[in-house]
Amino acid sequence: MCSLMGRSNGIPKSVLLATRVTPRISEKIKQLAFREGLYVSEWIRQLIVSELKNQNLLGTPLQAPQNRYTDLLDEDARAFSVTR
Repeated sequence: MCSLMGRSNGIPKSVLLATRVTPRISEKIKQLAFREGLYVSEWIRQLIVSELKNQNLLGTPLQAPQNRYTDLLDEDARAFSVTR
């Protein structure tokens, strides 16, 4: 079981992420956090970190997804580039 204060990894947490949930979801989250001995914010933080780890996204830089529009821009840039 984790402590109520959570673990500090030395990196200050300075960005706030906010979301709205239904009262029912809020109550379930509070119950789960209490059961694990965590504040709600720490429980949610651990959930997010766990999901990022599951998707192998921590420790790797994120890249913007490619789409047809950016691919077309790249082709146009190559077509109009001047070589010397």
